[in-house]
Amino acid sequence: FCQNSPLTHPNIEDESGYTFDIGARGLIKDFINFDVNGFYLSYNNKIGFIQRVFDDGNLKALRTNTGNAIIYGIESLVDFNLTQPLSLSKAYRFNLFLNTSLIRSEYTTSSEAGIEGNAVEYVPELNFKTGLKFGYNNFSSYIQYSFLSNQFSDASNAINSNLSGVIGQIPSYGILDVSSSFKFNRFKIETGINNILDNAYFTRRATGYPGPGIIPSPPQNYYLTLQYKF
Repeated sequence: FCQNSPLTHPNIEDESGYTFDIGARGLIKDFINFDVNGFYLSYNNKIGFIQRVFDDGNLKALRTNTGNAIIYGIESLVDFNLTQPLSLSKAYRFNLFLNTSLIRSEYTTSSEAGIEGNAVEYVPELNFKTGLKFGYNNFSSYIQYSFLSNQFSDASNAINSNLSGVIGQIPSYGILDVSSSFKFNRFKIETGINNILDNAYFTRRATGYPGPGIIPSPPQNYYLTLQYKF
């Protein structure tokens, strides 16, 4: 038997820590914009939940201080304005962007068995987005691809789920979106397709409402909007 709603440890303590970051931003040759940032986070008494067998023999989720952790990495955004190198007129807008996050995390100490050395939950090592933006006068369109690597949903770094579905690995996934818009006088029309490849994925596991278990993300969906400004 597994209880779905986590219990809370009676001696749970407040979280604490500090963060440090350094970065740079600028413009190269008038068409490459960049913003790069490195960071380090010390995370003490992190609150999470673990699965524990109690004296009555039941396996229950317990919300407690899972341990001290560190999280560090690099985040970057590079935008290439391709209008100039392609010798396009000012009526055109053509950009390529790359948004990348490389993050490592680790529990450095923990009073709970099997936690020290594990990755911190909900911290994917790679978060990558790239896309093209195109515009001509009042028309604009973009296509974007997003990718997130594997991540864990609890401090034990369990890969396989239990019966409740509240623990287990969250698999990597990629999403492709496209959209377009057109302005005419006071009117603006927008349309697009989200998750154009119709990938099945999920981003989190809920311990309570509307769970317990995985929360599926939207399948392929379309939208069309018409806007009028008075």
